[in-house]
Amino acid sequence: MKVTTHSELMAEQARAAVKTSGAHHSSWNGKVGATAPERKVHGSVDWDHTINYSDRTVTAPLKEMFENAGVHHQTPEALRSYRSAVKTVHHENTHLLAEEGTEHSDGKAAFQNLPEQALEEGITEVHSYDTLNDYIDELGLEEIAPGIKSVEARTSYDHYTPAARRFSEGIGREAGVEPSEVVRRLAVVNADQKFRVAAEMLYESSDLPGKVPEQERDAAIRRIEESMKPSMSGLKALKDENDPDRKRRMSAKAGATSVEAGLDEVDKLSKEWGQPAPEARVERGVAAEQDRSTGQVQATGQAQATGQGPQQQSGQPELPADLAAAVHASRSGTEPLSSASRLGEDRMGSRRSGSQSAERGPEIER
Repeated sequence: MKVTTHSELMAEQARAAVKTSGAHHSSWNGKVGATAPERKVHGSVDWDHTINYSDRTVTAPLKEMFENAGVHHQTPEALRSYRSAVKTVHHENTHLLAEEGTEHSDGKAAFQNLPEQALEEGITEVHSYDTLNDYIDELGLEEIAPGIKSVEARTSYDHYTPAARRFSEGIGREAGVEPSEVVRRLAVVNADQKFRVAAEMLYESSDLPGKVPEQERDAAIRRIEESMKPSMSGLKALKDENDPDRKRRMSAKAGATSVEAGLDEVDKLSKEWGQPAPEARVERGVAAEQDRSTGQVQATGQAQATGQGPQQQSGQPELPADLAAAVHASRSGTEPLSSASRLGEDRMGSRRSGSQSAERGPEIER
């Protein structure tokens, strides 16, 4: 739907975000509020799925844009203020995108963790900035403000976005997917799922699907996911870095390192699952002992037939007790080593992570 008024824009904001991204749905509850004047943010999303906008930097420019609808040759400054306001609307609505069976608020606990918060804000900003013209087209805003697509919008989260870009580039390179598609796939899921989706992409593009049993797939992906998080935990501290170039480099390095950590974990898993399973090693060992014992029996028979006494066979090594029992069982017709089984997770090692909760949701800073 092409909007012609500010109220129509507010009514269509979530639908346009879903259409632009291909998400399953938006969690928006239909309510729009205002950010507190003393808080230096352009917009925010509450965990009850209400969207809040700054009156000064978002609502006022958007209302002015519709008041001047169709006016050509507006100043670049005016067009930039309109575009930046629309970008904030797109950003907040991107936060609310969710896949089937989930909602934005499902990521509340994860968002309190520094790595998840960094990736959530970084990916949301990259997606909303890069697809802003598509969002504008979906709403028909070029007709309202001619030239709005030709100017640049202000950017946010310069301590998160370089990491998000480098992260999506690395994942895309390994998975054979365009970085923009990686960003889109991560943008349409909540904060609790973004690292998970990236880990799944690394897993599926590796040799692990041919090695890891299906029942172990989730545990393997969880290991990849957890390995990528530590590198992103220090990004929030970069906000106070005064050197823009150093901030950008450090952020980008964190994104690249995160992907490398995930690939290292993939390699570890590949080596682990390339080894034979414990029960397979036991069965091969029993088979070998059976072959050797059969040879011993044949040799003993030959020795007795030639008159050689058993004392000349005493040089054969005596079997260990457990393997001797297995061989004995195989001779008697019983199933060998029926108690052999793969070690459980509690003995092989596993990773788990906890989460915390908070009341305030994602917000876009001035």
